[in-house]
Amino acid sequence: MNIKENIKRAKDRIKELEVLIAAWEATLPQKKFGEKNDHIEPTITTPAGEISETLMSGALRDHYMSEHREY
Repeated sequence: MNIKENIKRAKDRIKELEVLIAAWEATLPQKKFGEKNDHIEPTITTPAGEISETLMSGALRDHYMSEHREY
């Protein structure tokens, strides 16, 4: 077998798998628009309320770790 035959067989197999995945996904119950997935995001309590650990560990960390008091 040469490399072109292997690539063709792989592409054919990918198409077969995509059909199987589409058929399987069609059997799953559909969520209503706006419903959350089964993923549970851990939260952290801050003085301003709860935020996700993802936000706290990244983009908003500096904002929530500094004091924002009005005197």
